[in-house]
Amino acid sequence: MLPTTVSNRALLIAKQWPEPASTAAGRRTLDILDLLSDAGYIIEIASPAQPTPFQAHTGYSEHQIEVNDSSFDDWVRALDPTLVIYDRFMMEEQFGWRVRAQCPRAVTLLDTSDFHSLREARHLALKTGQPLNLFHPVAEREIAAMARCDLTIMISRVEMDLLKTHFGLPDWQLHYLPFLVREIPQPDTLPGFAEREHVAMIGGFKHAPNRDAVSWFAETVWPQLRALLPGVECHVYGAYADHAMQRFHAPKAGLRIIGRTDDALATLARYRLNLAPLRFGAGQKGKILDGWLAGTPTITTPIGAESMAADDAWGYPLTEEPDLFAKIAADIYQNRERWQTVRDAGTRALVTNFSHAPHARAFIARVDSVAADLDAHRNRNIWGRILRRTEHRAEEFMSRWIEAKNQLPGNR
Repeated sequence: MLPTTVSNRALLIAKQWPEPASTAAGRRTLDILDLLSDAGYIIEIASPAQPTPFQAHTGYSEHQIEVNDSSFDDWVRALDPTLVIYDRFMMEEQFGWRVRAQCPRAVTLLDTSDFHSLREARHLALKTGQPLNLFHPVAEREIAAMARCDLTIMISRVEMDLLKTHFGLPDWQLHYLPFLVREIPQPDTLPGFAEREHVAMIGGFKHAPNRDAVSWFAETVWPQLRALLPGVECHVYGAYADHAMQRFHAPKAGLRIIGRTDDALATLARYRLNLAPLRFGAGQKGKILDGWLAGTPTITTPIGAESMAADDAWGYPLTEEPDLFAKIAADIYQNRERWQTVRDAGTRALVTNFSHAPHARAFIARVDSVAADLDAHRNRNIWGRILRRTEHRAEEFMSRWIEAKNQLPGNR
Protein backbone atom coordinates (compact mmCIF):
# COMPACT_ATOMS: atom_id res chain seq x y z
CA MET A 1 0.00 0.00 0.00
CA LEU A 2 1.37 3.41 -0.97
CA PRO A 3 1.91 6.02 1.72
CA THR A 4 -0.22 9.11 1.99
CA THR A 5 1.06 12.35 0.51
CA VAL A 6 4.30 13.47 2.08
CA SER A 7 5.90 16.82 1.33
CA ASN A 8 9.18 16.67 -0.55
CA ARG A 9 8.83 13.28 -2.20
CA ALA A 10 11.09 12.83 -5.26
CA LEU A 11 10.44 10.22 -7.93
CA LEU A 12 13.16 9.21 -10.39
CA ILE A 13 11.87 7.54 -13.55
CA ALA A 14 14.98 5.76 -14.79
CA LYS A 15 15.72 4.27 -18.19
CA GLN A 16 17.93 1.68 -16.47
CA TRP A 17 18.40 0.71 -12.86
CA PRO A 18 21.51 2.59 -11.67
CA GLU A 19 24.75 0.61 -12.00
CA PRO A 20 27.41 2.96 -10.57
CA ALA A 21 30.11 0.29 -10.88
CA SER A 22 29.29 -0.14 -14.59
CA THR A 23 28.65 3.39 -15.85
CA ALA A 24 29.41 6.97 -14.87
CA ALA A 25 25.77 7.78 -15.64
CA GLY A 26 24.67 5.38 -12.91
CA ARG A 27 26.94 7.05 -10.40
CA ARG A 28 25.67 10.51 -11.39
CA THR A 29 22.08 9.37 -10.93
CA LEU A 30 22.81 8.29 -7.38
CA ASP A 31 24.65 11.57 -6.72
CA ILE A 32 21.48 13.50 -7.62
CA LEU A 33 19.28 11.27 -5.46
CA ASP A 34 21.69 11.59 -2.53
CA LEU A 35 21.62 15.39 -2.87
CA LEU A 36 17.84 15.36 -2.66
CA SER A 37 17.86 12.90 0.23
CA ASP A 38 20.30 15.12 2.14
CA ALA A 39 17.87 18.01 1.55
CA GLY A 40 15.00 16.09 3.13
CA TYR A 41 13.32 14.44 0.16
CA ILE A 42 11.91 10.94 0.41
CA ILE A 43 13.33 9.13 -2.63
CA GLU A 44 11.45 6.73 -4.92
CA ILE A 45 13.00 5.05 -7.98
CA ALA A 46 10.89 3.56 -10.75
CA SER A 47 12.03 1.90 -13.97
CA PRO A 48 10.55 -0.22 -16.76
CA ALA A 49 13.92 -1.97 -17.18
CA GLN A 50 14.50 -5.49 -15.95
CA PRO A 51 16.59 -5.76 -12.77
CA THR A 52 20.25 -6.71 -13.18
CA PRO A 53 22.67 -8.41 -10.79
CA PHE A 54 24.88 -5.32 -10.98
CA GLN A 55 22.38 -2.63 -10.03
CA ALA A 56 23.07 -0.59 -6.92
CA HIS A 57 21.53 -1.42 -3.57
CA THR A 58 20.42 2.15 -3.07
CA GLY A 59 18.40 1.85 0.12
CA TYR A 60 15.65 3.86 -1.60
CA SER A 61 12.19 2.53 -2.46
CA GLU A 62 12.22 0.85 -5.87
CA HIS A 63 9.25 0.18 -8.14
CA GLN A 64 8.89 -1.80 -11.36
CA ILE A 65 6.70 0.06 -13.86
CA GLU A 66 5.49 -0.67 -17.38
CA VAL A 67 5.42 1.48 -20.50
CA ASN A 68 2.14 1.99 -22.32
CA ASP A 69 0.19 0.83 -19.28
CA SER A 70 -2.47 2.95 -17.61
CA SER A 71 -1.83 1.26 -14.26
CA PHE A 72 1.02 3.77 -13.93
CA ASP A 73 -1.58 6.56 -13.73
CA ASP A 74 -3.22 5.25 -10.56
CA TRP A 75 0.15 4.40 -9.05
CA VAL A 76 1.77 7.79 -9.56
CA ARG A 77 -1.37 9.66 -8.48
CA ALA A 78 -1.35 7.73 -5.18
CA LEU A 79 2.38 8.28 -4.73
CA ASP A 80 1.84 12.02 -5.32
CA PRO A 81 5.48 13.13 -5.76
CA THR A 82 6.34 16.79 -5.43
CA LEU A 83 9.37 16.35 -7.73
CA VAL A 84 9.75 14.03 -10.73
CA ILE A 85 13.10 13.45 -12.45
CA TYR A 86 13.26 11.83 -15.88
CA ASP A 87 16.50 9.99 -16.54
CA ARG A 88 16.99 10.87 -20.24
CA PHE A 89 14.46 12.25 -22.65
CA MET A 90 12.96 8.86 -23.61
CA MET A 91 11.51 8.53 -20.13
CA GLU A 92 9.90 11.95 -20.40
CA GLU A 93 8.35 10.92 -23.71
CA GLN A 94 6.96 7.71 -22.21
CA PHE A 95 5.76 8.98 -18.84
CA GLY A 96 5.76 12.79 -18.91
CA TRP A 97 2.22 13.16 -20.22
CA ARG A 98 0.93 10.74 -17.61
CA VAL A 99 2.71 12.57 -14.78
CA ARG A 100 1.32 15.92 -15.96
CA ALA A 101 -2.21 14.51 -15.97
CA GLN A 102 -2.01 12.84 -12.56
CA CYS A 103 0.42 15.13 -10.67
CA PRO A 104 0.11 18.56 -12.30
CA ARG A 105 1.81 20.36 -9.39
CA ALA A 106 4.92 18.18 -9.39
CA VAL A 107 8.09 20.01 -10.45
CA THR A 108 9.60 18.12 -13.39
CA LEU A 109 13.34 17.79 -14.09
CA LEU A 110 15.07 16.21 -17.06
CA ASP A 111 18.53 14.82 -16.41
CA THR A 112 20.18 14.36 -19.80
CA SER A 113 23.35 12.82 -18.28
CA ASP A 114 24.94 14.04 -21.50
CA PHE A 115 23.39 15.82 -24.48
CA HIS A 116 22.34 12.61 -26.20
CA SER A 117 21.65 14.12 -29.61
CA LEU A 118 25.07 15.83 -29.68
CA ARG A 119 26.73 12.49 -29.06
CA GLU A 120 24.65 10.90 -31.81
CA ALA A 121 25.47 13.72 -34.25
CA ARG A 122 29.20 13.42 -33.55
CA HIS A 123 29.03 9.67 -34.02
CA LEU A 124 27.29 10.04 -37.38
CA ALA A 125 29.79 12.66 -38.55
CA LEU A 126 32.67 10.36 -37.60
CA LYS A 127 31.18 7.38 -39.46
CA THR A 128 30.19 9.25 -42.61
CA GLY A 129 32.84 11.95 -42.85
CA GLN A 130 30.05 14.48 -43.29
CA PRO A 131 29.92 17.83 -41.43
CA LEU A 132 28.38 17.83 -37.96
CA ASN A 133 24.59 18.22 -38.18
CA LEU A 134 23.01 19.14 -34.85
CA PHE A 135 19.52 19.55 -36.27
CA HIS A 136 18.31 16.00 -36.68
CA PRO A 137 15.23 14.06 -35.47
CA VAL A 138 16.81 12.92 -32.19
CA ALA A 139 17.61 16.54 -31.35
CA GLU A 140 14.01 17.51 -32.03
CA ARG A 141 12.80 14.89 -29.56
CA GLU A 142 15.37 15.78 -26.90
CA ILE A 143 14.79 19.54 -27.14
CA ALA A 144 11.02 18.98 -27.00
CA ALA A 145 11.42 16.97 -23.79
CA MET A 146 13.54 19.77 -22.31
CA ALA A 147 10.87 22.33 -23.21
CA ARG A 148 8.12 20.29 -21.58
CA CYS A 149 10.03 20.04 -18.28
CA ASP A 150 10.39 22.75 -15.68
CA LEU A 151 14.18 22.42 -15.53
CA THR A 152 16.89 20.49 -17.36
CA ILE A 153 20.01 19.40 -15.51
CA MET A 154 23.14 19.62 -17.66
CA ILE A 155 26.50 18.08 -16.82
CA SER A 156 28.45 20.17 -19.35
CA ARG A 157 28.78 23.93 -19.66
CA VAL A 158 29.77 23.42 -23.31
CA GLU A 159 26.43 21.75 -23.96
CA MET A 160 24.54 24.44 -22.04
CA ASP A 161 26.09 27.07 -24.29
CA LEU A 162 25.19 25.02 -27.35
CA LEU A 163 21.57 24.70 -26.22
CA LYS A 164 21.32 28.45 -25.68
CA THR A 165 23.07 29.59 -28.85
CA HIS A 166 21.95 26.95 -31.38
CA PHE A 167 18.57 25.86 -30.04
CA GLY A 168 17.38 28.99 -28.26
CA LEU A 169 16.78 27.49 -24.82
CA PRO A 170 16.76 30.17 -22.13
CA ASP A 171 19.23 30.08 -19.27
CA TRP A 172 16.44 29.87 -16.69
CA GLN A 173 15.41 26.44 -18.02
CA LEU A 174 18.90 24.97 -17.57
CA HIS A 175 21.01 24.15 -14.52
CA TYR A 176 24.65 23.07 -14.49
CA LEU A 177 25.43 20.14 -12.21
CA PRO A 178 28.77 18.35 -12.79
CA PHE A 179 30.05 15.16 -11.25
CA LEU A 180 30.39 15.73 -7.52
CA VAL A 181 33.37 14.81 -5.35
CA ARG A 182 32.89 14.88 -1.58
CA GLU A 183 36.51 14.10 -0.65
CA ILE A 184 39.47 14.97 -2.85
CA PRO A 185 42.42 12.63 -2.18
CA GLN A 186 45.87 13.92 -1.43
CA PRO A 187 48.34 12.66 -4.06
CA ASP A 188 50.91 11.62 -1.45
CA THR A 189 48.42 9.14 0.06
CA LEU A 190 48.23 7.23 -3.25
CA PRO A 191 50.79 4.97 -4.95
CA GLY A 192 53.59 6.94 -6.56
CA PHE A 193 55.37 6.75 -9.90
CA ALA A 194 57.70 3.85 -9.02
CA GLU A 195 54.90 1.78 -7.45
CA ARG A 196 52.86 1.65 -10.65
CA GLU A 197 53.27 -0.10 -13.98
CA HIS A 198 51.41 -0.60 -17.26
CA VAL A 199 48.58 1.51 -18.65
CA ALA A 200 44.82 1.09 -18.38
CA MET A 201 41.60 2.01 -20.14
CA ILE A 202 38.19 1.86 -18.49
CA GLY A 203 34.58 2.33 -19.57
CA GLY A 204 31.38 0.32 -20.01
CA PHE A 205 31.00 -1.34 -23.40
CA LYS A 206 27.32 -0.53 -23.78
CA HIS A 207 28.46 3.05 -24.44
CA ALA A 208 29.28 3.57 -28.13
CA PRO A 209 32.12 6.11 -27.56
CA ASN A 210 33.93 3.55 -25.39
CA ARG A 211 33.60 0.82 -28.01
CA ASP A 212 34.96 3.15 -30.68
CA ALA A 213 37.81 4.25 -28.40
CA VAL A 214 38.96 0.68 -27.82
CA SER A 215 38.72 -0.16 -31.53
CA TRP A 216 40.61 2.97 -32.64
CA PHE A 217 43.23 2.61 -29.91
CA ALA A 218 43.87 -1.08 -30.56
CA GLU A 219 44.21 -0.63 -34.30
CA THR A 220 46.05 2.70 -34.60
CA VAL A 221 47.59 3.83 -31.31
CA TRP A 222 48.65 0.75 -29.40
CA PRO A 223 51.06 -0.62 -32.04
CA GLN A 224 52.95 2.69 -31.92
CA LEU A 225 52.80 3.02 -28.13
CA ARG A 226 53.91 -0.57 -27.62
CA ALA A 227 56.91 0.07 -29.85
CA LEU A 228 57.87 3.05 -27.69
CA LEU A 229 57.29 1.13 -24.43
CA PRO A 230 58.42 -2.48 -24.99
CA GLY A 231 57.19 -4.77 -22.23
CA VAL A 232 54.45 -2.39 -21.10
CA GLU A 233 50.90 -3.76 -21.30
CA CYS A 234 47.51 -2.08 -21.72
CA HIS A 235 44.66 -3.55 -19.68
CA VAL A 236 41.13 -2.62 -20.75
CA TYR A 237 38.35 -2.66 -18.14
CA GLY A 238 34.63 -2.27 -18.69
CA ALA A 239 31.30 -3.92 -18.05
CA TYR A 240 29.55 -5.87 -20.80
CA ALA A 241 32.59 -6.71 -22.93
CA ASP A 242 30.97 -8.69 -25.75
CA HIS A 243 32.54 -10.77 -28.52
CA ALA A 244 33.09 -7.73 -30.73
CA MET A 245 35.28 -6.18 -28.03
CA GLN A 246 36.96 -9.43 -27.01
CA ARG A 247 38.41 -9.71 -30.52
CA PHE A 248 40.93 -7.02 -29.51
CA HIS A 249 42.23 -9.22 -26.68
CA ALA A 250 45.83 -9.88 -27.75
CA PRO A 251 48.05 -10.91 -24.82
CA LYS A 252 51.06 -11.54 -27.03
CA ALA A 253 50.82 -7.92 -28.20
CA GLY A 254 50.37 -6.70 -24.64
CA LEU A 255 46.70 -5.70 -25.01
CA ARG A 256 44.31 -7.45 -22.63
CA ILE A 257 40.51 -7.02 -22.44
CA ILE A 258 39.92 -7.67 -18.73
CA GLY A 259 36.21 -6.81 -18.41
CA ARG A 260 34.31 -5.64 -15.37
CA THR A 261 35.98 -4.26 -12.25
CA ASP A 262 34.08 -3.79 -9.02
CA ASP A 263 36.31 -0.95 -7.79
CA ALA A 264 37.47 1.43 -10.51
CA LEU A 265 39.58 3.59 -8.19
CA ALA A 266 41.48 0.71 -6.61
CA THR A 267 42.05 -0.76 -10.06
CA LEU A 268 43.31 2.46 -11.66
CA ALA A 269 45.57 3.21 -8.69
CA ARG A 270 47.77 0.27 -9.75
CA TYR A 271 48.53 1.75 -13.19
CA ARG A 272 50.95 4.44 -14.24
CA LEU A 273 48.65 5.93 -16.89
CA ASN A 274 44.93 6.05 -17.57
CA LEU A 275 44.14 6.35 -21.30
CA ALA A 276 40.90 7.87 -22.62
CA PRO A 277 41.28 8.00 -26.44
CA LEU A 278 37.75 9.19 -27.20
CA ARG A 279 36.88 10.32 -30.74
CA PHE A 280 33.26 11.28 -30.09
CA GLY A 281 30.90 11.65 -27.16
CA ALA A 282 29.33 14.30 -24.97
CA GLY A 283 29.02 15.31 -21.35
CA GLN A 284 31.63 14.73 -18.69
CA LYS A 285 33.74 11.59 -18.65
CA GLY A 286 33.59 9.36 -15.60
CA LYS A 287 36.70 7.48 -16.69
CA ILE A 288 38.73 10.69 -16.50
CA LEU A 289 37.29 11.64 -13.13
CA ASP A 290 38.17 8.17 -11.84
CA GLY A 291 41.73 8.55 -13.10
CA TRP A 292 42.12 11.83 -11.23
CA LEU A 293 40.61 10.37 -8.06
CA ALA A 294 43.03 7.44 -8.26
CA GLY A 295 45.99 9.80 -8.74
CA THR A 296 46.58 8.25 -12.16
CA PRO A 297 47.56 10.74 -14.89
CA THR A 298 45.06 10.61 -17.71
CA ILE A 299 45.93 11.03 -21.39
CA THR A 300 42.94 11.99 -23.50
CA THR A 301 41.76 13.73 -26.66
CA PRO A 302 39.98 17.09 -27.18
CA ILE A 303 36.61 15.32 -27.04
CA GLY A 304 37.59 13.58 -23.82
CA ALA A 305 38.80 16.83 -22.28
CA GLU A 306 35.64 18.75 -23.18
CA SER A 307 33.75 19.95 -20.10
CA MET A 308 36.32 18.37 -17.74
CA ALA A 309 39.04 21.06 -17.70
CA ALA A 310 40.38 23.83 -19.90
CA ASP A 311 42.50 22.77 -22.87
CA ASP A 312 45.64 24.28 -21.32
CA ALA A 313 45.12 22.65 -17.91
CA TRP A 314 46.23 19.09 -18.68
CA GLY A 315 50.01 19.35 -18.69
CA TYR A 316 50.31 18.17 -22.31
CA PRO A 317 48.83 19.11 -25.71
CA LEU A 318 45.49 17.47 -26.47
CA THR A 319 45.38 15.51 -29.71
CA GLU A 320 43.66 12.65 -31.49
CA GLU A 321 46.51 12.09 -33.92
CA PRO A 322 47.56 8.49 -33.21
CA ASP A 323 51.31 9.01 -33.45
CA LEU A 324 51.31 12.13 -31.28
CA PHE A 325 48.98 10.54 -28.73
CA ALA A 326 51.36 7.59 -28.47
CA LYS A 327 54.43 9.83 -28.10
CA ILE A 328 52.81 11.94 -25.36
CA ALA A 329 51.73 8.85 -23.43
CA ALA A 330 55.17 7.23 -23.74
CA ASP A 331 56.96 10.38 -22.58
CA ILE A 332 54.76 10.83 -19.53
CA TYR A 333 54.98 7.12 -18.70
CA GLN A 334 58.80 7.29 -18.61
CA ASN A 335 59.37 10.74 -17.13
CA ARG A 336 58.69 10.98 -13.39
CA GLU A 337 58.64 14.79 -13.37
CA ARG A 338 56.16 15.05 -16.24
CA TRP A 339 54.08 12.28 -14.67
CA GLN A 340 53.80 14.24 -11.42
CA THR A 341 52.93 17.43 -13.33
CA VAL A 342 50.04 15.72 -15.10
CA ARG A 343 48.89 14.02 -11.90
CA ASP A 344 48.85 17.36 -10.06
CA ALA A 345 46.89 18.97 -12.90
CA GLY A 346 44.19 16.36 -12.35
CA THR A 347 44.03 17.10 -8.63
CA ARG A 348 43.65 20.84 -9.36
CA ALA A 349 40.81 20.08 -11.76
CA LEU A 350 39.01 18.12 -9.04
CA VAL A 351 39.28 21.02 -6.61
CA THR A 352 38.34 23.68 -9.14
CA ASN A 353 35.49 22.00 -11.00
CA PHE A 354 33.98 19.16 -8.99
CA SER A 355 33.81 20.09 -5.31
CA HIS A 356 30.59 18.81 -3.81
CA ALA A 357 29.41 21.52 -1.41
CA PRO A 358 28.94 24.57 -3.69
CA HIS A 359 27.22 22.62 -6.46
CA ALA A 360 24.99 20.78 -3.98
CA ARG A 361 23.80 24.03 -2.42
CA ALA A 362 23.18 25.66 -5.80
CA PHE A 363 21.17 22.69 -7.10
CA ILE A 364 18.83 22.47 -4.12
CA ALA A 365 18.37 26.24 -4.11
CA ARG A 366 17.44 26.15 -7.79
CA VAL A 367 14.87 23.38 -7.32
CA ASP A 368 13.39 25.21 -4.33
CA SER A 369 13.20 28.44 -6.33
CA VAL A 370 11.27 26.79 -9.19
CA ALA A 371 8.90 25.04 -6.79
CA ALA A 372 8.23 28.23 -4.83
CA ASP A 373 6.90 30.09 -7.88
CA LEU A 374 5.91 27.26 -10.20
CA ASP A 375 3.07 29.02 -12.00
CA ALA A 376 5.21 32.02 -12.91
CA HIS A 377 8.04 29.75 -14.02
CA ARG A 378 5.72 27.77 -16.28
CA ASN A 379 4.06 30.88 -17.67
CA ARG A 380 7.45 32.02 -19.00
CA ASN A 381 7.85 28.73 -20.85
CA ILE A 382 5.54 29.34 -23.82
CA TRP A 383 7.07 26.63 -26.02
CA GLY A 384 6.70 24.09 -23.25
CA ARG A 385 3.06 25.08 -22.85
CA ILE A 386 2.48 24.70 -26.59
CA LEU A 387 4.15 21.30 -26.71
CA ARG A 388 2.18 20.09 -23.72
CA ARG A 389 -1.10 21.27 -25.27
CA THR A 390 -0.54 19.63 -28.68
CA GLU A 391 0.81 16.42 -27.20
CA HIS A 392 2.05 14.05 -29.90
CA ARG A 393 0.16 15.79 -32.73
CA ALA A 394 -3.11 14.99 -30.98
CA GLU A 395 -5.34 16.78 -33.47
CA GLU A 396 -3.87 14.85 -36.41
CA PHE A 397 -4.16 11.49 -34.69
CA MET A 398 -7.71 12.20 -33.51
CA SER A 399 -8.66 13.02 -37.10
CA ARG A 400 -6.98 9.85 -38.35
CA TRP A 401 -8.75 7.78 -35.68
CA ILE A 402 -12.15 9.21 -36.63
CA GLU A 403 -11.45 8.60 -40.31
CA ALA A 404 -10.45 4.97 -39.62
CA LYS A 405 -13.47 4.49 -37.37
CA ASN A 406 -15.75 5.81 -40.11
CA GLN A 407 -14.36 3.21 -42.51
CA LEU A 408 -15.45 0.31 -40.31
CA PRO A 409 -18.41 -1.79 -41.52
CA GLY A 410 -21.66 -0.30 -40.26
CA ASN A 411 -20.25 3.22 -39.98
CA ARG A 412 -20.31 4.05 -43.69
